[in-house]
Amino acid sequence: MAEAPKSVDAAERAFRLQILTWAAVVGLFLGGAAGGGIAELQGANPLIGIVIGIPTVTGLIYVIAQFTVKRAGAAAGTIYHPSGASTPRKPEYSRAASLVARGRYAEAAIAYELHAVEAPEDPEPYFQLARLYRDHLKQPEEALTWFRRARSDATLGPGQELYVIQEVIDLYFDVMRTPRKAIPELTRVCQRFPGTPAARAAEKQLALMREQLARERDALEPFTAEFMARIRRVRGETD
Repeated sequence: MAEAPKSVDAAERAFRLQILTWAAVVGLFLGGAAGGGIAELQGANPLIGIVIGIPTVTGLIYVIAQFTVKRAGAAAGTIYHPSGASTPRKPEYSRAASLVARGRYAEAAIAYELHAVEAPEDPEPYFQLARLYRDHLKQPEEALTWFRRARSDATLGPGQELYVIQEVIDLYFDVMRTPRKAIPELTRVCQRFPGTPAARAAEKQLALMREQLARERDALEPFTAEFMARIRRVRGETD
């Protein structure tokens, strides 16, 4: 690893030497001819013009070539690495994942939180934290917080956004047993993903919930108890 900078410097010097050699060859012919011709037109000794013209043209060509190469390299870097990094690096969460595998969930949560601070645009640490709090630490409120933070802080694609909404709905339904709180999320699915199977399912769920809320207003059935009982019947579950 310690030899890498020396190798890079040697390659850089060799590349510059190639450019200089090419510039000198072109400068010898072009600069000599141009310098001698100009001197002769001015009534001066052509040899003086040749002596001046060769290094002048050589230097000019060298500078232009260096500038062109650097601009080309910068353009290529912008195309292939838009973030500005010379080598794109996929975030690694192996240490946090290994802590989860060993059952050290609190330490894993801290590790994932650090990753979220270091790469706030990457949704993966938020997702991992939410699942960690839900499945292992049994803290659904914290899981809900991290799913929401993924939506507000990270950069999500449409599929990831829908995933977050569905996970929040499942938390309200299956873990927290507060289906009424899922109504805004179901509405969000219909608004953000109209015409999709997820939106159609959300519309049916909302219609069911509106019916049961109306029954609750009429003092016929408590909404939450009736809704959860109906969900269990649909799923074939028993109390």
